[in-house]
Amino acid sequence: MTAIQNGTGKSLGQITEFIAKDMVPLSTVTKPGFTALINTLDKRYSKASRTYFSQTAIPELYRTCKDKVTAELKTVEFFATTTDMWSSRTSEPYQSLTVHFIKEDFNLKARCLQAAYFPDDHIGGNIAAGLREGLASWDLHEEKHVCITTDNTSSMVLAARLNEMTRFQCFRSEE
Repeated sequence: MTAIQNGTGKSLGQITEFIAKDMVPLSTVTKPGFTALINTLDKRYSKASRTYFSQTAIPELYRTCKDKVTAELKTVEFFATTTDMWSSRTSEPYQSLTVHFIKEDFNLKARCLQAAYFPDDHIGGNIAAGLREGLASWDLHEEKHVCITTDNTSSMVLAARLNEMTRFQCFRSEE
């Protein structure tokens, strides 16, 4: 049984989800105000360290979430994807990959599979390779891939062509 599941683990699990969903810094758990708030809500809470959250709780939450999405994707008959290249606030480059599919009950679902660090030049061949790696890491097969939506940059157009993917361009409404 993990720390997230036992004893004060319920509190630790909720704090882990708070950190992940609200994208708050791990240092939050060391702040006196946060500790006082949590102790007010749950007297059994024993202060966990940033290290616990960064090395144990967050990776465990990630594995649990990834396992759930992986199981969900195994049931998908066909899927589409979207991708984009972007930079963080600190100018680090990333490639995003989102999968879209329709469940048996006809509900449309979308799952962001990755925002992968992408230090390579943003040229068509590199982007194409990144897409192939992303799909392979989630065991998504090209014969089930219906189409990909990208922006209209020449590198994205080339990446889709190199991967022999049907590409749709994204569009913006003028409001």
